[in-house]
Amino acid sequence: MTTLKTHRATFLRWLIGFLVALSGMMSVACGQTLSADSGLYKQRLTPTPLITDFRTGYQQVLSLHESGTPPPPPGIEASARVWYVIELVNPAPQDQHVLLNSPLVKPYATTFYLLNSQRRLIDVINYAPGDYELSEYAVPGPTLPVTVPAGQNITVLLSVKQARPHYPLIAYSQAAFHQHLVSSLMLYCSLAGALAVLAAYFYLSYFYQKTAARFWLATACLLCLATGAYIFEPVGRMLNFIEYGKGILTATGFLLLFSLIKYNHNLFSRIPGWLKALNMLFPLALPLLAYLPVPDIMPQTWHLSVPLLAVLQILLMMGYRDRRNPSLYRVIAVGWLLLTLAWLEFVVVGTPEIVPYEGSTHSAVLALILGICALALGILLAERGENRQQISNHQRKIEDLNIFYHLFRNSAEGLYTCNMSGELKSINPAMCTLFGYPDETTMLSRISNTAEFYADPTDRDLLIGELLENKSVMGREIKGRKADGSEIWLSISCQLHREEDGDYLSGSIFDITDRKLSDLSLTYMATHDALTGVLNRREFENALHKALANSHEKDDVILLYLDLDRFKTVNDTCGHKAGDKLIQELATLLEDTLDNRGILARLGGDEFAALITRQTPETAYLISLKLLDAVRSYRFLWDNRIFTVGVSIGFLNASETNADAEQSLTMADAACYLAKQQGRNQVYCYQRNDIRLKQYEQELDWITLLNDALENDGFELYFQPYQPLIDVPEGHYFEVFLRLPMKDGSLASPQEFIPSAERYSLTSRIDRWVIENVFSWLHSHPDIFEHLQCCNINLHGHSVTSTDVRRAILAAFERYQIPHDKISFDISETTAIVQQEDTLTFVNTFAELGCKFALDDFGSGFSSYSYLKSLPVHCVKIDGRFIQDILSDQVDIAIVRSISEIAHARQMYTVAECVEDKAMLSQLGKIGIDFAQGNAIGEAKPLSQFIELCDKTS
Repeated sequence: MTTLKTHRATFLRWLIGFLVALSGMMSVACGQTLSADSGLYKQRLTPTPLITDFRTGYQQVLSLHESGTPPPPPGIEASARVWYVIELVNPAPQDQHVLLNSPLVKPYATTFYLLNSQRRLIDVINYAPGDYELSEYAVPGPTLPVTVPAGQNITVLLSVKQARPHYPLIAYSQAAFHQHLVSSLMLYCSLAGALAVLAAYFYLSYFYQKTAARFWLATACLLCLATGAYIFEPVGRMLNFIEYGKGILTATGFLLLFSLIKYNHNLFSRIPGWLKALNMLFPLALPLLAYLPVPDIMPQTWHLSVPLLAVLQILLMMGYRDRRNPSLYRVIAVGWLLLTLAWLEFVVVGTPEIVPYEGSTHSAVLALILGICALALGILLAERGENRQQISNHQRKIEDLNIFYHLFRNSAEGLYTCNMSGELKSINPAMCTLFGYPDETTMLSRISNTAEFYADPTDRDLLIGELLENKSVMGREIKGRKADGSEIWLSISCQLHREEDGDYLSGSIFDITDRKLSDLSLTYMATHDALTGVLNRREFENALHKALANSHEKDDVILLYLDLDRFKTVNDTCGHKAGDKLIQELATLLEDTLDNRGILARLGGDEFAALITRQTPETAYLISLKLLDAVRSYRFLWDNRIFTVGVSIGFLNASETNADAEQSLTMADAACYLAKQQGRNQVYCYQRNDIRLKQYEQELDWITLLNDALENDGFELYFQPYQPLIDVPEGHYFEVFLRLPMKDGSLASPQEFIPSAERYSLTSRIDRWVIENVFSWLHSHPDIFEHLQCCNINLHGHSVTSTDVRRAILAAFERYQIPHDKISFDISETTAIVQQEDTLTFVNTFAELGCKFALDDFGSGFSSYSYLKSLPVHCVKIDGRFIQDILSDQVDIAIVRSISEIAHARQMYTVAECVEDKAMLSQLGKIGIDFAQGNAIGEAKPLSQFIELCDKTS
């Protein structure tokens, strides 16, 4: 407190002296004559310089002065001298003491000539920079005491060797000079004290606060103090700074600017690194410019350095200021402006020829102190903003911790922390509830190690090993043990983290018992047949795949394929409920007969399969016979009715086939099919060279190819034209054929794959594909469609009887806008006769719409002329076997003629198939056949070539 009062008193004394000094200053007009009255005065003198060479004496200079010679033009030689003439007049009745002072920081070598009123030389004084008397005049520059006698005048001539014609002079009365000395000493001491106190404070506080800006501001204060010691008397001459002025001023100025820039960088950390680097180049340029061989560049450089640097720093602060603390930017900007003002005041005081303004050292010092105080306030504002930010961060951390604690306490999952040895450190209430403890205290006291959580303690060792390897474990499912000893399924997630006193494990646990049991149930349902409880097809295939993959030379993999006989009788007679009961009882019977020597699975419907491993083929065959006998001996009772069933078994040694699981099942199925073909209720062993087996497998291959072609549009459409034999052809007549491209590049005809398609009910899908694609092609070729007379499409028996096919054809007509009268459906004779009722329904439906119908391959099936009378068809296509020998076989001629006559009687037109040459065309025309179709008219070509062929024909 005492120190604070002392500082305040010192400041007040300094301020009073500063105001007194200001009141004693006065500016006078420039002139050469000074009236030295008695009293207190201070006057700045600006005498007109006279420039001569170095040989001119003072008498000649005085003569030039009295004659009023005008000043020379600018530009002075290095050997020239500059003269100043001052008249001191004393009108007072007593002697007056005048002191002439040149306030130059680094003064020039000067010679003073004193002349009395008679122009006689009184004294000659030579002054060099080291000749000043410190003990009497502690002010910058040379000080000349002159006594002007009463009523007389004194002429003072100054001869100065300098680089430019300017030599500042101030005339003081003795009292004013004394007051100036006191005021200057107070000012210098106050400035030095303030800078020293600020430097000490910020250096000491830097070690406590660790704020880099405090260090750099303290350094700047010390450098200002060192610069003042160079500028202000008497320290400058005491330490002989004047001798080394240029180097010292350059070094201190560079370090001062460097410190101020570092101060700014620390408070405005958002400034990019590259801008900081460019900013640092500014003070580095000053030492280089100081020693360049350019006259007067050093003063000019220093005059502009601080203002330019201030502008640059203010722009950087403006661009990268912290918007959360706007006062910081403003206060530091004010500080830089005050430092600039102080610098400009110093410049004006030292070099008044630059600005026509009388500078004030007191104003400069005040601006300097206020500028440094503003920078100091900036540090406090920055630290306050940082403290607020830290407090805000701490508050957020506390809030986060509170939220975390709330979550920890109220989490539905059990949360815990333990060390690596398993000692519990913390738990939450959900953890207690999960393991059946009343509260945390009880659980922590009873559980000595987390290994007690596990039904199998080795699970914890495995968990710790994985944790040490991966640092975290997610969703590990284990069996746990509750307080009452009951077991539950748990899901544990935990991670490893390091604290000061060691490694810890933090984790979460929740009960998944219900889900686990549900998963086990779902797994069972996904792998077992829902009706019988044995394996389903998918799981059986997986087991077969594993068995084949793990089989060794000594291990045989035996596959049995079982298909129940007469099961459909029970299902149709007693209903599906009885059928399900029969399947369940037979599954139990078969599983008991296997007696854990194999795996039983239900593949679907009334089909089962058994996988036998680690048994010899002979033993496996005996097991298959036992299965056969067991089913044969079984009796099924339902509603007082007794049923007997049988089973056909296909036996396959999969180890000998080198086939995969799917192929092995196909082979075993083929063997089962042959067992049925041989009379049912027997075992058939798969034999690779069996012709019947190869035929069956070939049928299955056809089915695979057909299904693939239907799914991927793998068929190809062909057409064959036919033409009238009596009338002139008008328009297009052609029949559409179907081909199946094979992998070897060949084309399979319908005669090759249609029998298999009929056996497996694929003909309806094939016919729908043909109609869809033919109609689409016709729709996309309107030029061909316009000249179309008739397009024949073959339909098979399943399509004629299918309601779905009928609806699909009607939808295709509507979708592609195909006229019904341009389409003719070819129905085989066998289909028309065997399924006559369904055929009549189909024909009548589309005939009413305008479609035509042809009885295809007439004479190849159940030929009967009576059917021509009952079937409402429009055309009869005579089978090619009656046409091939028509030129030589009279029987064929008679048959063809009779068919033609009957058809014409029924208003039907006839088409002869397989016409190979023109002679046959002539013969058929004589008989009365209406149309001919065959290679003599045109070979079958891809439908995509129809346009090209039509162009060639035309």
